[in-house]
Amino acid sequence: MRTAGIIAEYNPFHKGHEYHIRKSREFARIDAIIAVISANFTQRGEPALLDKFSRAKMALCCGADLVLELPAVFSCGSAGIFADAAVDILASAGVAEYMAFGMESPEKKSEMEAMADLLSEEPPSFREPLKKFLRLGYSFVQSRSLALEETFPGALDILKRPNNNLALSYIKRIRFKKYPMETIAVARSGGGFHDTSPGGGFASAAAVRELVFRGDLAGARHLMPEKCADILEEALSLGHAAASGARLWTAVKQTLLRMTPGQISEAAEIGEGLENRMRRCVYEARDYDSFVGMCVSRRYTKGRIQRCCAHLILGLDRGAGRRFRQGGPQYIRVLGANGAGREVLALMRKSAALPVISRSGGRLSRLGWEMMNFEHSSTEIWETLTDSPRAKAEARAVPVLKDF
Repeated sequence: MRTAGIIAEYNPFHKGHEYHIRKSREFARIDAIIAVISANFTQRGEPALLDKFSRAKMALCCGADLVLELPAVFSCGSAGIFADAAVDILASAGVAEYMAFGMESPEKKSEMEAMADLLSEEPPSFREPLKKFLRLGYSFVQSRSLALEETFPGALDILKRPNNNLALSYIKRIRFKKYPMETIAVARSGGGFHDTSPGGGFASAAAVRELVFRGDLAGARHLMPEKCADILEEALSLGHAAASGARLWTAVKQTLLRMTPGQISEAAEIGEGLENRMRRCVYEARDYDSFVGMCVSRRYTKGRIQRCCAHLILGLDRGAGRRFRQGGPQYIRVLGANGAGREVLALMRKSAALPVISRSGGRLSRLGWEMMNFEHSSTEIWETLTDSPRAKAEARAVPVLKDF
């Protein structure tokens, strides 16, 4: 079987995602699509609108054949952590010949490959300007782009687009680890990753979420495949969606108020005095969005502030984050599959370099059990952000195994 992997969040699944899967299939006459999707907290540090199994069902309805989990310890990490772990899971499955991703500038893929090689080697000509821009107070992503611009004129313009930036992380990991996967770059059409406007081409997931938060389900439905819109509407009607910013703000505020600045500073991605700013702003902010806005600076982007908040409420400290990052994924967990996906799964069980599991358990390493226990607690916390939280949801969950 010719198999391609896709890394996504599907938060929620919209028509642009469906187009991406279709174009990926067409590119190399792919027989099966494997999607590696975020757990219940996303790379922007936000709780996913729907739980991972609902999003897996959406993907299976609209072109994916097998859906695998990117554990929460990685799914709410920085772009590099997110990309490295997701690519590692896909490569460890041992069945994906291709990896497909969306880019705003697919015609620049060869330049991106050259940039990825430079990032892997990190020669002095790159390291010195990187350090210079970090000293000037730029974020790491901004500093990396500015440093690359000195070697690759035009890099700054390419990398200011979020999907190009994430694609660079995917390419870098594949080339650095010498994984035997070819890459497929699909042109992204319509709204950007953070664009909340529903107009023009395919709208972004952020635009769909914004409509949901405003209560405009008809508008959201217009931007989604019909079956996915049905899944979303059912979840909302059952109160099983994290659609309340007020609940998230309560969780963040309570966590910050019970911690000292020293304790806050131990959370993953927090440092350089951010703990003092967060502790001060928690008293001044009226809601979560205003709190994040008060904490943003040239060094600390909105995404990083939101990830810091996620790490705080989930209890991910710097030491645990380092262990997970260094150890990498410890298992491959199946969230769902159709008939073709089950064929791929049978091949995976023979070829995978990591344990393949379908429930929250199995023969895991010590670090694997630590990762799984974190998954349990993060799911329980996600459930508290819904209207109708379910107890022990992670322990009771089973993969979505059916044809649509």
